[in-house]
Amino acid sequence: MNPFMMLAAVAADWPRLGPLLGPDAHRALRAPLAEMRTGLRTREPGTGRDAADRAVRTMLDALPENEADRLRGDGATKRFAGSSPSVVHEGYDVMDLCMLVIDGNRMVGPLLGPVRERLLRAPASSPRGTGPVDPRLIVLTREYGERQLPAFQFEAGDMPWEVVLEVADVLRADRDPWGAADWWLSANAWTGAPPSSLLGQGRDPELLGAARALTVTDGDW
Repeated sequence: MNPFMMLAAVAADWPRLGPLLGPDAHRALRAPLAEMRTGLRTREPGTGRDAADRAVRTMLDALPENEADRLRGDGATKRFAGSSPSVVHEGYDVMDLCMLVIDGNRMVGPLLGPVRERLLRAPASSPRGTGPVDPRLIVLTREYGERQLPAFQFEAGDMPWEVVLEVADVLRADRDPWGAADWWLSANAWTGAPPSSLLGQGRDPELLGAARALTVTDGDW
């Protein structure tokens, strides 16, 4: 059985399987997934596979019996054979499950994964240290857990634009940093250009109005 493929299958079905796990199971699953992700990043022989096996056992023990049996049945099929972590199930891989469980990052899979990568390609810097940053700032998480701050948020050095902080409150960037980043970095019919390109041009009231109009139109962002 390839545990990486089984974990990829769990990622593909996470909207249904995730709610079946209690808080204790979620916490228990984070540890082997984090160890596996570190092992895959450093390419330390055997570490990723051993941790993946433990993550699978944790998942099977925590799921209802019928769901665990279904995964075990899938695990007996040929498509789960081997030991390579570079396997994909319905467009999801084992790193998608790490992002879902460890980082709370929903930007995974064949639809949202490319959006995540597009936003991560924008100029950015790493937060200083490992502690929290201003919750009004957008912090994005890369595949292996590295955090980055989109550079457009800063007027100079570490000083953020005031309107960025105001818009963050409107768009609830602390709850949905990816949605907020996509708003700033994508074409916008209201402003006629990506909002990030208009910072420092005396159009702060327009930017704030466009953000407020979005929340009125779409409800929760």
